[in-house]
Amino acid sequence: MIGYKVVITDREYESIENEISILGQIGASVFPYQLKSEKDIIRVAHDCDALITQHARITKKIIGHMDRCKIIARYATGIDTIDISSATEKDICVSNVEDYCTDEVSTHAVAMLLNLNRKLPLYHSSVSEGNWDYKSAAPLLSLRDSIVGIIGFGHISAAYLRKLRPFCGEIWVHSNHAEKGQVESLGGKLKSFDEIIVNADYITIHSPLTSKTKNLFQRNTFMAMKKSAFIINVSRGGLIHEEDLIWALEQGVIAGAALDVLQEEPPKKSNKLLTMKNVMLTPHSAWYSTASQNKLQKTVAEEVLRVLSGYFPKHLVNPEVKQNLKLKELHKEEKENESS
Repeated sequence: MIGYKVVITDREYESIENEISILGQIGASVFPYQLKSEKDIIRVAHDCDALITQHARITKKIIGHMDRCKIIARYATGIDTIDISSATEKDICVSNVEDYCTDEVSTHAVAMLLNLNRKLPLYHSSVSEGNWDYKSAAPLLSLRDSIVGIIGFGHISAAYLRKLRPFCGEIWVHSNHAEKGQVESLGGKLKSFDEIIVNADYITIHSPLTSKTKNLFQRNTFMAMKKSAFIINVSRGGLIHEEDLIWALEQGVIAGAALDVLQEEPPKKSNKLLTMKNVMLTPHSAWYSTASQNKLQKTVAEEVLRVLSGYFPKHLVNPEVKQNLKLKELHKEEKENESS
């Protein structure tokens, strides 16, 4: 057995028995930590063969100190916390988990939209205060007559569109990559970003966080939206300029928001979003179910196992490393095993 060292920088999960069991197949030792600073991560991971991370930022400096590392695997779909170019320069594979929570996040987004449409949090608050009056949350929009806009189109937003379709008359999608026929086959309409911003009654964000999409929603964006419009974010907090959102909500520029993600998590107690009645917050939980968490942890461990066993990971996000790494293509081996 080869004594591989696998470091987990940080994680939210109490148990890592799946990771230990899977990586134990090749004699790897797992070293779990709860570290976020560059200095601390370099101290424990400079000699690791694989790095597993969740929220810690894996910077160029950290990667520069890792001379044995073969893979950086993240407990997430997004890879904005990892310096991909630095990893690629050092021929380190970077992997994510693409499809572990499609059902959960799309359902969470639908639940948020339905709650906003019927203003259930406002009704609950009003009734709890002794006010039994249907007008306490007026006005209410007819969802059937509303336009729902989707920003970004992938597995999750496609599932969201399918689930939402029976409720809505118009669902518009903006994507730089989706094909018109693909969107229309699900009952949506492909539109420009500006068309959605100006016309939609509800806007749901499903975009990845990149240098181009950071603060995609800021003061000018909110000013172009309907005053009766709501925004839903189940993607990344950095897509919304939070101070501008607070301004828009306070000034009545838009009607409300439902947010599963924030710029700073958890938020400071002074964050105004925590006390706004036209805001609904959940603690970055859209991805969560018992099944999705198990799949997430298992998939990350299996990706590390593959690379340390001489194969490329299934969810390789920096394919440029294939030019220099002599790893096997996993799908070819799987096909051979299936046919034998």
